[in-house]
Amino acid sequence: MRRSLSFRKNTIVLALASASIPSLHAAQLEEIVVTAQKRVQSVQDVPISVDVVQARDLANRAINNAQDLAVSTPSVQFQKGGMPFSNNFVIRGVGSLSFEGGIQPSVSMVVDGVPLSRISEFSADVGDVERIEILRGPQGTLYGRNATGGVVSIVRAAPTSETDGYAQQTITGDGEYTTRLMYNMALTDHVNMRLSGTYTDRDEYIDNVNPNNPDLGGEETFGVLAKFNVRVSEGTELLFSADYRNQKTSEGAQHVDVVESVANSGAATGGIDPVSGLSYDVIGAIRTAAIGAGDPVRGQQAIDDPFKTGQDFEQQGDMEAYGLSLDLTHELSDKLTLKSVTAYRSSASYSGIDVDNSAANATNPLGLGLVSLVNTNFSTRPADEAIANEVEYFSEELRLESSGENMDWIGGIYLSHMEEIADNSAPTALFNNGIFRADPKQSTATWDSYAIFGDLTVQLTESLSAFAGLRWTQEEMDIDYSNAVYQIPFIDLGSGVVVPSSAVTWGEDFSSIDVDNPALSTPIAAFGGLTLLDLLTSSTQFSRQDTSADWSGRMGLTWDFSSDAQTYLSVSRGFVGAGANIGRSATVDNAVLDPSIAQAIELGLKSRWFDGSVQLNGALFWQEVDDLQSSRLVPGTINTVTINAGTVTTQGLELSVDWGPTEYLTLGANIALQNSELSDLIQPCYTGQTAVQGCSIDNGGGTFAQDVSGNNMIYTPELAYSVSSRYDIPVNTLPFDLYAMLSYTWQDDVQMQLTYDPLTVQEQYGLLDLTLGFESKEGNWTVLVIGKNITDEYFANTLTASAGYAGQGRVLSRSTRNAQAYWGVTARYNF
Repeated sequence: MRRSLSFRKNTIVLALASASIPSLHAAQLEEIVVTAQKRVQSVQDVPISVDVVQARDLANRAINNAQDLAVSTPSVQFQKGGMPFSNNFVIRGVGSLSFEGGIQPSVSMVVDGVPLSRISEFSADVGDVERIEILRGPQGTLYGRNATGGVVSIVRAAPTSETDGYAQQTITGDGEYTTRLMYNMALTDHVNMRLSGTYTDRDEYIDNVNPNNPDLGGEETFGVLAKFNVRVSEGTELLFSADYRNQKTSEGAQHVDVVESVANSGAATGGIDPVSGLSYDVIGAIRTAAIGAGDPVRGQQAIDDPFKTGQDFEQQGDMEAYGLSLDLTHELSDKLTLKSVTAYRSSASYSGIDVDNSAANATNPLGLGLVSLVNTNFSTRPADEAIANEVEYFSEELRLESSGENMDWIGGIYLSHMEEIADNSAPTALFNNGIFRADPKQSTATWDSYAIFGDLTVQLTESLSAFAGLRWTQEEMDIDYSNAVYQIPFIDLGSGVVVPSSAVTWGEDFSSIDVDNPALSTPIAAFGGLTLLDLLTSSTQFSRQDTSADWSGRMGLTWDFSSDAQTYLSVSRGFVGAGANIGRSATVDNAVLDPSIAQAIELGLKSRWFDGSVQLNGALFWQEVDDLQSSRLVPGTINTVTINAGTVTTQGLELSVDWGPTEYLTLGANIALQNSELSDLIQPCYTGQTAVQGCSIDNGGGTFAQDVSGNNMIYTPELAYSVSSRYDIPVNTLPFDLYAMLSYTWQDDVQMQLTYDPLTVQEQYGLLDLTLGFESKEGNWTVLVIGKNITDEYFANTLTASAGYAGQGRVLSRSTRNAQAYWGVTARYNF
């Protein structure tokens, strides 16, 4: 531990100290242009804490999707969900962390000026990208209601009048084959076209210990993008974009890291599971054997290795998304421009899930208290669509933009309509086939949002400027919800009701209840003619409407204290409208989550030194979010619940340094120091938690809870940093030049569950990447040799806990292929 801490501190000190020593032969750093304030500016002129990842950096570091971006960027954390739609970003401790939909993201993902409903639309390959801008802190004035934590803005390459293109092929040692193609040309004097496409086929990297059971972790992704730029007339341009992508992956499957034992689960209950009456040691032994298809040795092999599994059902996620957008720019005068961005998008995510994470099935439950049923006669969707999330939405932003010598301003209106369908029909068998349970859930939520906004920057003096913005948003939400629970007991649960086994047919692929069996279908006079099936069925149905409205805004000052340096001070406020609780715990009373309100203060520095060879940017910030919308797993179950997660207060420092000490060498460092605190939140106790450990709030009925106030926010490391270097090697005697890149990213321990279970902490880790590049002097071809995580450092993207006989294991994880070392070669030909 001490060696690791010493290494990280020395690395930071050396990186920052070296940036203060100018070289006589220093190189001037390239200027980076962004549209963070919806107008073209140098990143050094933007009074916002911004990270920018450009196209060449994406290629050189093999950043191909959302999780790659988060792993390589200290200020961004990524939560890997079991289904594509439940992936999330976290910035400055703020993220929605939604498992079942219904919650609007707190970190907005924007593609070509269009805000997306879910980041899952671009969890797969990000495509033909020019740059990615990461804006930290509330950005609600210009980006709307879903930007309380920040914004990840993807800017895709636009068509030009040049005729060019490229063909690119990537092959990796873990079985990935990715092809990228792009072609750009002028169709006429007034119309330019850019077409691009990508196809990825990657082998499974999670091996199954049980013969004939599926390996997991593979991916197949296909995507296309078409852009047409039309010069309608002098001063009027129309950019039309259309994209489609389809991803199939089993990367979201859970892994059982730790099984139950008296030591890790039973401190509060004398070592006994209160539901089944079994010892936690016995439950752990049953689970270990079930993972190994009855062989505890094989089961333990799978538990000990995060890249092994024992599942008998392929947890496949299928994500399909497409979108259309029209971006109209009309110059009304030299200083005034009319801008309209109209978009329609649709996405659908379908997933199957093996909830028992083992080789057990309905015909051979292997003694487990929870076994996944593939299909039943109560299922509303097939097994590969058991968990479904379908979203479609329309948005329109119309704004006026003005730029003058002493004043820039933007004013506009925004409206959107979004519909989300979230279904879940994952049936189970409980208590070693003692209970048949199916609880198909169907829900639809719609949001209609309307906003008016304006933002102004005024040059007060030659060195001092002021900026201010305001946005008013009103949002109307409608929820239609239905959840039926069929729980048929074939053992006595204490009520004396036992259904004969003749009423059920267990099958490996299909299990069914005979609803016409006399034991279930005969009317019971004492209950008003209801049948036993009626009495064993409960249902929740309701409709709910809600309207929320509030303002977002910002104001601040920028002082240029030299020609190459400025400092700024800003105060900002953000707003996320009401969320929908559409999980299995939903009722008409708890269906609406309160809106989230964010407030922030930021003091920043943008500067260049030593003739532009050193760039030093930083920000001190304080931020508070009230009623953060989030989700958590219900301890001891497989269910999640959507909640307002109290108040999150974060304060810290973000610092980035870039230095070109020579013409051939570039160094960089990025640091994020954060102190976050959660308050005003009572949570269930984690498994085995005692009163001494904080499980001391009496809820009545023999249940207890804990006050988690004072803890760091989940997915928020106190320290994260990255250091990088690039060395260019001209080779005069060969037709190509060389370059080498080395980057290291490190982050502190993070808690991943709001119950603050000690076993759901991801310990500190660091990732070392290496790139060797060969580039032709004419610029028509490039070959990259890329090593990712070359020290083979394991980390989990998500850790959960679900102990007990009817649970899934004491600790479960989800990991991506980035959690192990792999190498690859990318060859690109430009024409």
